[in-house]
Amino acid sequence: MNISKQIVGYLHSRALVLASIETCTAGALSAMLADVAGAHACLDIGVVAHTSTALAGLPGTLAQAAEGDAPPGEPLARALAEALLAQRAGHANVALASIGWLAPEHEGGAPATHSFAWACMHRGAVVSASETVLFSGRRAELKRSIARRALLGLPRFVDATLARDASAS
Repeated sequence: MNISKQIVGYLHSRALVLASIETCTAGALSAMLADVAGAHACLDIGVVAHTSTALAGLPGTLAQAAEGDAPPGEPLARALAEALLAQRAGHANVALASIGWLAPEHEGGAPATHSFAWACMHRGAVVSASETVLFSGRRAELKRSIARRALLGLPRFVDATLARDASAS
């Protein structure tokens, strides 16, 4: 089974609706999922921003999360995922942020760091997690790898959140 079908099936099985924000993958996350039949029921919004100026120009809480010259990294990714979740309350119940910039030198395969964050509402509170990963490869390979990592991190995050409840019982 391909990753897109796996993630759409996962979202359906848990009644999750996803909101996403991504930078260098140029909408690949949303496109990968939207290609799956029936995905419309588990997708809310996909935001693409290509620069930090674009992030700061987003409406409302998203702009507040991206204010200043915050470099891409886990704090920014987490703030954006949490803000997107808050902004889409009533529409989406899980959010992911995939934040990083690919510079011209990445065309030749230079390593690139990328930060991810996932957020969901759980027991009336926002729960989030983040990670930063070093990727290498040519630009197109980097984009594919980043999109795959973002999507595969979603079930890991949700399952880990639910497992904390099970272990506390």
